[in-house]
Amino acid sequence: MKNSSATVVQSALAAIAVALGALHAADCASQPATSPSSSTARPAAGRQLLNSERIQHRYGSYGIEVLESDARVRVSNLYSEAGGQRTCRTFAVVVYPAALDAAIATEHAEIVRGGSIGAVFAAHGWRVVKTNLRYVEIDAPARVARLMRIADGTRLAAHAYELDVAKPGRSIEYALLVEIHHPDYLQLADLRTIYGPAAAASVRERAVDELLATALTAARGP
Repeated sequence: MKNSSATVVQSALAAIAVALGALHAADCASQPATSPSSSTARPAAGRQLLNSERIQHRYGSYGIEVLESDARVRVSNLYSEAGGQRTCRTFAVVVYPAALDAAIATEHAEIVRGGSIGAVFAAHGWRVVKTNLRYVEIDAPARVARLMRIADGTRLAAHAYELDVAKPGRSIEYALLVEIHHPDYLQLADLRTIYGPAAAASVRERAVDELLATALTAARGP
């Protein structure tokens, strides 16, 4: 059964400061892992489009570049490509729990190798469930602005959420994420329309503050 969300969030964030301290000092150009995708936006009946599918559908291409990755944190550039140039559509910071359920070990291994999270789980028959924690707007930090080919300080929509995966009779919390979106791709109103309202205020509020702060550190880059 699914662990307590508050407990998992708190334990995940206990280690994130150290992990993202290393990310802050790393150069995203150092041997990034890239996994292009040619899938089309055809979700199963009743399933919401994955972010990868939405980018593919909107821009005609999709790829994922893993900028930094360790046992607890992954920072990725979800991009479209045209004329030989990549444009970041979503800058994603993923925080894994300290212990992963053995039932998703195969899927996690694929993701660590550079797979797109939602696509990997969907391919293995899991349903991806998002619990919306918060929607915010930020000023584009230098690293994100460079990847998105926009001016520093451009207002960007960000989405913090918990990602669970489910099969009949079972639900497993996989990760906490913050996704920062290109202004031509998704804005705050779009996120609310697609995903619905954020969860009501709870004991997780301080943890979400810390999650967003550490994601912003990664977004600033070295």
